[in-house]
Amino acid sequence: MSTSPALHRKVAQHLRERIESGVIAPGSRMPSERVLAHQFDVSRVTVRQALKDLEVAGLVKVVAGARWVRAETASAPASMRPGEQDAESIEEGATGLVSFSDLAAANGLTSSSKVLKCLTRAGSLDEADLLGIAPGAPVVELVRLRYLDGIPTLIDFSLIPEGPAPGLGEHDFTTASLYSTLAERYGLHAKRADCVIEARGASADLAEKLGLGPGDPVLEIVQTTYDENRRVVQWCRSVYRGDRYRFRAALEGQAGSAHHPPTAAESTGRGVVPHLARLYP
Repeated sequence: MSTSPALHRKVAQHLRERIESGVIAPGSRMPSERVLAHQFDVSRVTVRQALKDLEVAGLVKVVAGARWVRAETASAPASMRPGEQDAESIEEGATGLVSFSDLAAANGLTSSSKVLKCLTRAGSLDEADLLGIAPGAPVVELVRLRYLDGIPTLIDFSLIPEGPAPGLGEHDFTTASLYSTLAERYGLHAKRADCVIEARGASADLAEKLGLGPGDPVLEIVQTTYDENRRVVQWCRSVYRGDRYRFRAALEGQAGSAHHPPTAAESTGRGVVPHLARLYP
């Protein structure tokens, strides 16, 4: 456990980045001092000073004399205002790609994983097409059951090209973050993702693992993630419990689109602006 004048500035800068990137949404609860002290391996005194620095900067404030929340620097949707959201929810910000473990930690929750499968094998023709690699090239197949505060929340089925990340399958993803491992060990940074979201009923196998009944609602997200060079670094299918995940998006029409038909270079009149997603522990 460490404490020094420089440390609180480092902690404050890290939290500032989370706030400015939208990982911690306006009006949402900050992680507790205990959680932050453990995460950064510093004393609670150091954490408290970092939070006070952010308070001076107008980025956080104290509610009810004890609880730190992110200040509302911009008008937020009604469901995002203080006092109107579930006390234990975690919220994904409107910008950036954030790992499940970082998102949980940023909101004061504990994430954990059970690795159901992790193996390196030759990719099939279909998998090669998904990942933009040659058929038969090695891929890492990673399947994890993810928990929030000990409650099963999602099952993640991932495929990762092994070529740019040799030895990836040897890491222990029970505790390690996939995004962090790709970035820190292999220089592969997740910069953009394409997602398709679909609601469906849980299969018997998935329902058992998620603590649901067969046919109970789940939300399935199929995502392809790219690095800065538009290279696929991960394809995944994530199945969330329907009662622990909410996806919210605002749709915008194009100005003047009602007055003339769209041309080939124009939008058809709908666009998705950055989303907010909520995971319930």
